[in-house]
Amino acid sequence: MKKFLLYVRQYLLIILGAAAYGIGTTCFIQAAKIATGGVVGVFNVVNLIHEIPVGLCVLIVNIPLIIISFFKFKPRFAINSMIGIILTSAAIDLAAFLLGRFLPFTDDMLLSALAGALFNGAGTGLIMRNGSSTGGSDIITKLIHRKLRHLKGGVIAAALGLVVCVFYFAVTRDVQGTLYSALTIVVSNKVFDLVLYGGSDSKTVYIITDNSEKMAEAILTETHSGATILDGTGAYTKSDRKIILCVIRNSVFPTLKQLVKSVDEHAFMIVTTSSEVFGKGYEDFNTERL
Repeated sequence: MKKFLLYVRQYLLIILGAAAYGIGTTCFIQAAKIATGGVVGVFNVVNLIHEIPVGLCVLIVNIPLIIISFFKFKPRFAINSMIGIILTSAAIDLAAFLLGRFLPFTDDMLLSALAGALFNGAGTGLIMRNGSSTGGSDIITKLIHRKLRHLKGGVIAAALGLVVCVFYFAVTRDVQGTLYSALTIVVSNKVFDLVLYGGSDSKTVYIITDNSEKMAEAILTETHSGATILDGTGAYTKSDRKIILCVIRNSVFPTLKQLVKSVDEHAFMIVTTSSEVFGKGYEDFNTERL
């Protein structure tokens, strides 16, 4: 039952991401006659020349990429990507059908660019975070990231977005529109990275204290988090010390901070942000994303 509920949550978040992506693309970016990144961005530009159903065109172009996904990635990711592509394509055209008569929501291109970037970045991030994709440049980004692991997805997507900007300018000769398109792509990729990789919800904490056993016991009891006691030696004093290592959720950190102070106010505490944590109670090792 628990596994079923996790699947329900996963697909609800993919649907939510697709809806956000559709609204951002149609109601803000397309309505302002600018472009976003990837395959959708190319069709945003084409739509300026001749009105087309952008969502349907995106779906057709993505069929070869869906096929490639089944060979290059795990079957579950390929199936989820197919679902994500269908949902986002449908969301783009559905938003145009339902909300088209109310557009544009604003005549301010800056607001449209930022709002579109926010919706697109958050939507894409939600979809990718839950093991799916919007197809197009998302799958291309994932393929590139497999070869160049040191590059974040947003950086790769930004490079691909530059191609769209060049195409936009070549078609429209509109410098202002090109700059707003570039702004949309950059902000969207920043939001995408934030949602996909997280503003990190965990911290790694090192605690150097003379009351290591009491401190470790308090952490286990009061925060319900695990802890590891390491051996250390002071470089100056040459004395042996115990170091407590623990990974803790951001929401629990204030409690830990007060706890350390109450057990040993002379303790030395080092806190770092953990970009990713894998293991029991955190990220699953089998989770496949950028």
